Amino acid sequence: MTVKILISYHDNHPILKSDVLTPIQTGCVNAPELFDGMLRDDIGNNISDKNPNYCELTAQYWAWKNYDKLDNPDYIGFMHYRRQFMFDGWRGNPKCAWQPNGDVFYVPFITEGYCRHFADETIRSVLKEFDCVAITPYDLTNLKSSSCREQYGKLEKQKVENFDIFIQTAKEIAPDYVKEIEMIENGSVQYFCNMFVMSRNLFFRYNEFCFPILFETEKRIQIGDNDRTLGFLGEFLLTAFLFKLQTEQVWIKELPASYILSDVVYKYPHLSFFYYWFLSKIAVGERRKRHKTKRKEIKRILSVLKNSQALW
Repeated sequence: MTVKILISYHDNHPILKSDVLTPIQTGCVNAPELFDGMLRDDIGNNISDKNPNYCELTAQYWAWKNYDKLDNPDYIGFMHYRRQFMFDGWRGNPKCAWQPNGDVFYVPFITEGYCRHFADETIRSVLKEFDCVAITPYDLTNLKSSSCREQYGKLEKQKVENFDIFIQTAKEIAPDYVKEIEMIENGSVQYFCNMFVMSRNLFFRYNEFCFPILFETEKRIQIGDNDRTLGFLGEFLLTAFLFKLQTEQVWIKELPASYILSDVVYKYPHLSFFYYWFLSKIAVGERRKRHKTKRKEIKRILSVLKNSQALW
C-alpha cells in the first residue's frame, strides 16, 4: 500500500517530510520565494494563480491533475504546515481546543516527539482498516451559530449572499447530492480544514464533484483579493461528500487534529515572553506591532503548556 499526504506550505516554516509526508508549496506562480525540497503547485495542469481565493485547494487540484507525478499512490491526503491529523488518536486538554468542544487542539510548537503522532507506520496502520480519514466533524452550535450559513456569514470578508449562490450552484451541478447539500444549507455540522486522506478512487470522485461546483460558483459571485472564499466553500463540499459516503457505508475514520501555534521552539518561553514584552514597550511603529504580536503568541503557548495533560 502506497500513501502520499501532501502538506501545504505558503510561507517558510519547518518542513515535515518522510516517505508518506510530502510538502508542497502553494500559490507558487505569484510567490516571492520558491522553497527548496518540496513540490510546487504551478507545474503542469494547475490553478496556482487562484491560491489567494482557493487556499490549499490549489494543492489538491494539482495532485488530481498531476497524479502520476506522485507515482499514483493507493491513498492520497492533505494536511497543513500548522494542522496535522493525530493518527494515533492523541487528544489535548479540552481547555486547549481550537474551538469549544472541538477535536482540534493547540500545540505550542513542533518537536521530534510530537511527530510520532503521524509516523508513517501509524498512518499506514489506520489506512489498512479505513477508506477515508477526516477530522472529527464539528457542531457549529458550539459557536452560537444555528447553521453553516449563519457561521459562514461571521467569517472575515465573507458574504452570506455568496453562500446562497454556492448552495444553488451545487444543487444544479450535482443533483445526486441535493440531500447532502441541503444538510449543509440547513444543518450545523461541518468537517473543517479541507483535510482528508482518501483511497485513489474516492479522491478522483471527490474532485470531479468538487471543482466544477467551485469553478461555476466563482463565475457567479463577487470575490476580492486574498479573501479565501472558495477555500471556505470547499470545506462545505468536503462535508457534503463525506455525508454521501456515509450513506454508502464507506469506512471513514474520524480523528483529532492539531493546530501549531509557533514555528519556533521556545526553550525558555517565560523568558521569551518578558523579552518581547519589554521590546513592545520601548519600540515604536511596525516594530512595536511585531513585538506585541510575538508576545501574544508566546502568551498562548504558555497557556497551552500550563493546561497540557500530556506531552504532545
